[in-house]
Order: sequence, then C-alpha cells, then structure tokens
Amino acid sequence: MLQIDSHARREEQERPMMNDGRVHPAATSSDFSGEYAYSSSDPSSSPLYSFHFEKPVPPPPQHHNKPQPGTYVVQVPKDKVFRVPPPENARLFQHYTRRAKRRAGCSCLRACIYLAVAILSLAVLLAAAVGAVYLAFKPRQPAYSVVSLAVSGLAGVGNASAPGALSPGFAATVRADNSANGKVGVHYDGAGSRVAVSYEGVSLADGAWPAFYQAPSNITVFVAKAKGTGIRFSERERGQMAAAERLRSVPFDVDITVPVRLQLGGLKTWAVPVTVRCAMAVDRLAASAKVVSRSCDVKVPFLFWRN
Repeated sequence: MLQIDSHARREEQERPMMNDGRVHPAATSSDFSGEYAYSSSDPSSSPLYSFHFEKPVPPPPQHHNKPQPGTYVVQVPKDKVFRVPPPENARLFQHYTRRAKRRAGCSCLRACIYLAVAILSLAVLLAAAVGAVYLAFKPRQPAYSVVSLAVSGLAGVGNASAPGALSPGFAATVRADNSANGKVGVHYDGAGSRVAVSYEGVSLADGAWPAFYQAPSNITVFVAKAKGTGIRFSERERGQMAAAERLRSVPFDVDITVPVRLQLGGLKTWAVPVTVRCAMAVDRLAASAKVVSRSCDVKVPFLFWRN
C-alpha cells in the first residue's frame, strides 16, 4: 500500500499544470498495475478517454443546369412569385357569385313588394278618406240651364243687302242650381273658362264664364256674354237662317267649360273642369229673343257626385 501511494504521488507531480489551475495527465503514464498502457499519441486508446471522431460529410455537389442554346433564364424575386390557386377556389368563387346574384334579385323583389304594399295602402287610405267625405257631406251635382239667349248683330242676315262680314253677339242667361248640396259650396274660376255659341257647326262667338262662389243650398242666375267678329256665311247658310227665323225656331249650340272647386267645410279641393252643352232654339234673331226649346247635358268628373 505504501508503494502504491508513493507511485501515485509521483504521477501527480509529473502532470502538467494549466493556466486555469486544472491538472492534466502526463503524456506518458501507466495505471496502478501497469497493465493498461496506452500511447500518448492516440488519446482515444486510453481507457479514461474514449472519443469517436467522424469526418464531416461534404455537401453534395450542386449541378447547375445550363440553359439550352436560344433560351433565356428569367430570375423573379421570391415575393413576386404567385402560385396557381387550387380548383376549389374557382368553385367557391362561382358559389359566392351566384349567392350574391340571388341576394340582389331577392333585394329587388323585396323592394318591389314593399312599394306595391305602400301604393296599395295609400290607395286604401285614399278610398277611406273619399268614403268618409261622401258620408259626411253627401255631395250632389249642381244643375245648369240656359234660361234665355239674347242675339245681336244678325238682324236681316237673309237679306241681299246684309254685309258680308258680321259681328254677332250673344248674352246667355245661365241658371246654376246648388240647392241639392246643403254642405258643399262651389267656386267657379273665370280663368280657363269658355262660353262658345255656334250655328250648324259654324263658330259664331266666344266668351268667358264669370268667376264667383256659390254657397251651399244656393241658386245663382247670371249672364255669360260671347262676341264674334268677321263671321261670313255662305248663301245656303244665310237662306237656312232666314227660313228658321220665319218659322220662329233658330237653332244654336251653347258650349260651356268652367273649372270648379268644391268647398267641403274648411277644405277646398283642386280645380276640375265642368262641361255644359245646351242645344236650344230662339224665336227671333234679336235681343228680345225667347227660348222656345232647350236641352242641356252636364258632365262633371267627380265620381262621387250624384245627379
């Protein structure tokens, strides 16, 4: 035992010292018994140091494909390379496109339905309002008639000495009867009105209807005048008018068009035209002429008016 310790102490003294204070084995040393000798030139053969050294494998040689003659090599940056999308994307695009079209069609159809419902609702409300007005005021159509027709400027029309151009004048006395309406007044607008007198289709004179307001349950008699200038008759028409005057029945047509507005309590309606056509005959062509026959037709566009 003392021999072994002295031998171990001698080997420790022979070991070289490193700068960091660590002790490394000497280049030539043996173990305690001297059985395991190793070569200092090959540390891996030592039982205390066993290492496995492998040489690095060189990378495989890169073979650069040389372009064929007459070809070009285009280098594109990596961030500019776009891959081809899969076919599923095309199917998804078609699916979403069809769905968008269906949604657009549904939106248009929904808008049309809403518009139709709104129009129908408005029509129902308007019909209800008209029905309420009819029940509240019970409007009736006024009655119109031409009481008399004074004629001037046609005396001696059948004589050979009568002038070629005549200026006839007419004063029609009109009776407007609104007694059937106890709650509805009538406004007559002079602007846009017309009173025309003709003989056998030949226009003789034109005038206007006077503007006034007719209260409910009221009868108004007024005069509407018409005047013509430069009227010429043929020989046949002159002869016919002279013969009719001898028979005490000279026919005339009186056409009246006047815009009217209804007064329904505190509400005034829009203006609508009222047309009156009277076929009448007088006994003479003078201011004192008397009406011997008359027939008047009244047309009013109010649907809820009753005769």
